[in-house]
Amino acid sequence: MTSSTSSTLEAMRLDVQRRMHRGERFADVEDVIDATSLSSDEKSALWLLAWSYVHPRAQRREANAHISRLAAATPKPVPARRRHLRVAG
Repeated sequence: MTSSTSSTLEAMRLDVQRRMHRGERFADVEDVIDATSLSSDEKSALWLLAWSYVHPRAQRREANAHISRLAAATPKPVPARRRHLRVAG
């Protein structure tokens, strides 16, 4: 990491903290993070920082909603049909 990237990351950390303390919506802060030219690892760290400001009940509700959507989108396995051999006669 270069010193310019390090200072950008530090500035974004402070910006994320300030925004979350002010009560900005998580989704809006997430958009600000995504718009940066930081690496995906740096963006992930900032996302986790912002997410840590979200109330634990809201975190759990959001996680369960994502799991429910994924489960609904995943096709149920089709049970294998038994095949009977027919004897030709």
